[in-house]
Amino acid sequence: MSRLVLGLTLAGLAACSPQPRSSSYFEAHQDEAAKVVSDCKTGAHRGEECTNAQAAVASAKRDARMDAYRKGF
Repeated sequence: MSRLVLGLTLAGLAACSPQPRSSSYFEAHQDEAAKVVSDCKTGAHRGEECTNAQAAVASAKRDARMDAYRKGF
C-alpha cells in the first residue's frame, strides 16, 4: 500500500513539472537563452533546457558569423 502511495505521489510531482523550453524558443528569445546558459554554468539551472539554450546561443553566434562573412563580399 505504501508503495502505491509513493508511486502516485512521484507520478503527481512529475506531472506538475513544466515541459522544457525548446531550442527554437530560445532562438527567438536570446536574452533568456543567455540567462539560462549562465545559470547552467553556475549550477542554478539544470536539465534539457541547458542543452536547448546552449544550442540556440551557438546557432545565433553561427548565424552572426555567417552574416559577417557574407558582408565581406
